[in-house]
Amino acid sequence: MTLICSQPFMRTERRIEDNQQFTVETEGHIYLYKDKIVTPSKSFTLKDVMDVSSRSLSSYYTFLYLHTIEGVWTYVVKSSPEEFITHYHSIK
Repeated sequence: MTLICSQPFMRTERRIEDNQQFTVETEGHIYLYKDKIVTPSKSFTLKDVMDVSSRSLSSYYTFLYLHTIEGVWTYVVKSSPEEFITHYHSIK
């Protein structure tokens, strides 16, 4: 299976240790193939994805939305998701 495009996103986890709160950011990737979109926790066939869109949150962060038959999945991205969205629309 050939990878068409990938989009990095940020996962934020807050932990409390020794009565102190810590925020840990980890990076994950969303992969677009010709027949599916794969995230670290879920895989969607393209027939189950109705749309991919984005909305700017700030000058540093953007929400990337996967509109699926199971609901809307939201990812926080630091880099522009326009290339990923364009590739999705070209194969859909």
